[in-house]
Order: sequence, then C-alpha cells, then structure tokens
Amino acid sequence: MKPKWLSFLLVLFLLTIVSLANTGLLPDSIKQLYNFPYGDKLGHFLLTGLANFILNWIALGSRSIPKTASVIWRVSLIFAFFVTLEEFSQQFFPRRTFSLLDLAFNYAGILAGAFLVWRLKK
Repeated sequence: MKPKWLSFLLVLFLLTIVSLANTGLLPDSIKQLYNFPYGDKLGHFLLTGLANFILNWIALGSRSIPKTASVIWRVSLIFAFFVTLEEFSQQFFPRRTFSLLDLAFNYAGILAGAFLVWRLKK
C-alpha cells in the first residue's frame, strides 16, 4: 500500500473514532478497553502517540532525509494543532467532556511518537 493511502486511512480511522464518540455510538467493545483507572488517559497517550509515529514515518519515507528532525517537528505540530482543536470541540457535544488532562496526555503521546520515530530514523 502506498504511503499516501496509509496516511489517508489513518486519518479516516481517527475521524471515525471521534465521530462515533461525539455521537455516543462508540461500540461497547472499544469502551471496555478504557474500563480501568486512568484507562482513558492511557488511550489518549497510545492513540495519539501511535498516530503521530505513523504519520511521521510515512512523511519521512524510506529515503534518507537530511532534515529529519525538521520534518518530525512540522508533522507533529500540525497533528498537535488538530488534536487540540478536537479536544476543545468536545465542549460543544453533550456526550463529550473537554479535559486539559486529556490534552496533556495527547501531547505526551505526540512527543513520545515523535521521539520514537526520530530514534529509529536517526
């Protein structure tokens, strides 16, 4: 599968999860994954970290890019911008709850994903 398609599918997957959560239609099987203390926070960390890792991995490709750190920062900041918008948008959905702690775990996941891809591409 071409990297652009993989990026598109990842974004589509994330948008699907957000849409299902916004409408209260998130399947119980997914809700059960977070059914332990701070499970929601771990979910934020893992989901954003993995997504950021994949987006950066695709952006860097298999070729050697001299400014790897620059690409990683750009991709990560763009992703963080959209994650921030999504978290703040939760204030307008009755089934969602805006949380600065969730946002902090999102940012921590984004940083972890960026660091991991940087270490592997270095």
